Amino acid sequence: MLIDFLKPILENPFFVKYGLTGLFLNAVFASIVPFPIVVTSTALLLNGQSEAMVFIIMSSGSVIGGILTYYIGYDGGKVYKILKRTHREEQQQKSVIWLSKYGWSIIFALSLVPILTEIVTVIAGVKKYSFKKFFISMSIARVASAFAMVYFGNMFLQYIKT
Repeated sequence: MLIDFLKPILENPFFVKYGLTGLFLNAVFASIVPFPIVVTSTALLLNGQSEAMVFIIMSSGSVIGGILTYYIGYDGGKVYKILKRTHREEQQQKSVIWLSKYGWSIIFALSLVPILTEIVTVIAGVKKYSFKKFFISMSIARVASAFAMVYFGNMFLQYIKT
């Protein structure tokens, strides 16, 4: 059955071994380096973890990670220079142009996209974008994204189990 095939894949990741603490760390670090949060959350749901707890931990970790990357960019220190090397120049330029043109709405939209989210949050900090606008749009998007991941992940697991 498909669930027997997926179980070893979902239970292997580093963060799954540490349960909800691992999920929180995964969500925070995914804002800096793109670790797949959905694998960790789905594995925890598969192991019987509460959907509400997975959602709360994932969304709070993701928001904290967004704030962290904003301040990494705001500071403009060595960490930003390292992150800058991990992403293609064209992605960075697009994010700068989009942030200048669309403001908070692009922060919201790109916060829903897993890989682009860390680029736009760092650039928002570099450009010293209004923290209040940044925080509100980023938080709403990341909470919505966490809800969708938990809801559809749980739906996927229920489908596989039947």
